[in-house]
Amino acid sequence: MKTHILLLCCFYVLGTVAPLRAQEGNPDFEYGSVLYRNSRPSDLDEVDVLQERLKPFYHGVASGDPLDDRVIIWTRVTPETLNGESIDVEWVVATDAALKQVVRSGTFATSAERDYTVKVDVTGLAPGTTYYYGFTALEAHSLTGRTKTTPAGSAVNHLRFGVVSCSNYQAGYFNAYGHLADRNDLDAILHLGDYIYESANPGVDGDSIINERPVDPAIEVVTLFEYRARYSTYRLDPQSLRVHQQHPLITVWDDHEYANNSYRDGAHGHQPNEGSWQARKAAAKQAYFEWLPIRDPGGKRIYRSIRYGNLVDLIMLDTRIEARDQQIYNSVSPALYASDRTLLGPPQKAWLKEQLRQSTARWKIIGQQVMFSPFNIGWAGVAMDRSYNDTESLFLDTWAGYPAERAEMIDFLASEKIADVVILTGSFHASVAYEVTKSPVDISFTSVMGYDSIPRYRPNDGYDAASGEGAVAVEFLTPSITSANFDETIGRAEAAQLSAQINRPLVPVPGVDLGNPNPHMKYVDLMSHGYFLLDVTPERVQADYYYSDILREGDPEHFDAGLVDDRGTHRLQPATAPAARKQRQDAPAPADPPQLSTAVGSVGGLRLLSVYPNPAGAHLYVQYGLTRGGEMRLQLLDAAGRAIGRPRTERQSPGLYTFDLSVGNIPAGTYFLEITGPGGRIVQPFVRRAGQ
Repeated sequence: MKTHILLLCCFYVLGTVAPLRAQEGNPDFEYGSVLYRNSRPSDLDEVDVLQERLKPFYHGVASGDPLDDRVIIWTRVTPETLNGESIDVEWVVATDAALKQVVRSGTFATSAERDYTVKVDVTGLAPGTTYYYGFTALEAHSLTGRTKTTPAGSAVNHLRFGVVSCSNYQAGYFNAYGHLADRNDLDAILHLGDYIYESANPGVDGDSIINERPVDPAIEVVTLFEYRARYSTYRLDPQSLRVHQQHPLITVWDDHEYANNSYRDGAHGHQPNEGSWQARKAAAKQAYFEWLPIRDPGGKRIYRSIRYGNLVDLIMLDTRIEARDQQIYNSVSPALYASDRTLLGPPQKAWLKEQLRQSTARWKIIGQQVMFSPFNIGWAGVAMDRSYNDTESLFLDTWAGYPAERAEMIDFLASEKIADVVILTGSFHASVAYEVTKSPVDISFTSVMGYDSIPRYRPNDGYDAASGEGAVAVEFLTPSITSANFDETIGRAEAAQLSAQINRPLVPVPGVDLGNPNPHMKYVDLMSHGYFLLDVTPERVQADYYYSDILREGDPEHFDAGLVDDRGTHRLQPATAPAARKQRQDAPAPADPPQLSTAVGSVGGLRLLSVYPNPAGAHLYVQYGLTRGGEMRLQLLDAAGRAIGRPRTERQSPGLYTFDLSVGNIPAGTYFLEITGPGGRIVQPFVRRAGQ
């Protein structure tokens, strides 16, 4: 038994990335002082990190938050020189991929104030309709995107959603995104948080993929510029570009869009030397709403509902930032069980209950961040001299850390007789399927082989694991896209043993049966990366789990298992095969932008992506992309073009680079940053503000 218990010492790191801000400073490049940051590039001489064919829409297109008459469309335009000027971006929505049958069009003005992002809430659309859209600016066209409005009425009989979470850029290739992009019958992609990771720590030690996918900036991000630069890095990924282009997204954040293990008033990953938590929180929230195609219902809150006719009410929650009380990592603390302890906060909880109570849809689907169901793991600490309570305390960043509120919600579902509830969860970096019940087992303690206080699990009278009687919902946890799973933190053999044991009777020695700690757990995989498809009909929901390797770009996917919840049962049973595709398959959006009517000049291989702020105070932040490796030279010039200070010259490989220039010691006035290399030359003007 020890071999599959000892691994629990590492469990706390699962779903987290330890915060570590990189050491900064470079004495060779001084204008007063300069903080120099860059990613860890590969040794390749040329990589198309910017996809020049997409210029100036390098970050592609996206859509999200569809309703039956509207949808958000998104892009980001990157001008040649980032002077803060406003740029008019034309947009069209059409019923054909060639964008000839235009139904809506308009112009959106963007600027550095919103990091040159474009978000349009396109109204006046028809329900249940596939649309195509595109943008035009600076004499160039964006990629064409594909999106879909929600259906209306009572004739909805088939929906399909891709469900994803936890995409750490450095940990591996986003192959799951690519496979989802290839599907042509999805209604939306549900992203349940950890869309980016704030840390520069990939969460995996000694893995070669880290050098293939360096993250930019190569630090833990804290400021608005840094969060924006991190989103920019993620959105340049080719498979991320494709999934955003082909499907509308419906997203919620978790902690890593902010800092590790966040809550309302702070984060365990936020350190005193990183400044004000409220300032960091505001910066992270602003970048999120700039870079994702999410509708702001007011106050930049993310809990909201989306109706798919009479078949599904999709209810998206914020169990992380809106109102969560600080975590208590002590399973025997009386404070943990306080009746007013909350993840949701009173307004959101009242709203959620009303959404469930008033819903007339067949299925009530809740998308949220952290594991809801009981996860009995205290048994696994015994062999490493860890107490039951200490082991249980490792997992209190989930709903288990707010037991009164979890019990309240389960009692609400039962007392109100709300049927056909499906909970979708991210964050855990594992695939798990539960029948949701308040107390799947009764727990007592006994002695075995001289060990005292060994947990013993016996069936609870309120739940029948064989029939599902007593369950009030089902819950599906999605695996990570790339973030470290159990095998990548504790070892493959140990993770496989835990997968096999965690929902089976514990038999430490012959003749001693400690019972099944998790009989409500009907499927588990602690090692695979990927996603699940949620296939919904009036008679059942089916979750199909698909996995692929993340260390090889484009690795094929395979189907592992499907689980079915029939209408009115809250009972999970194995599917005999993956759910059938929808009868209608939509034409994909084209792989390339429409042809240009006017040739556009290009700074070959060198592109300035962001300069912030301009005018600058004590610091000027710069991000650029380099597609050709070679000798790079950075030089500061005054208004007359005269060099200030020493230039910095070094060989740089293709990749993204971020600089934090400390310009507080130069007088107020107009200056230029000159960046020269094999990819071309950029001269970026900026103003140094007085008084800072």
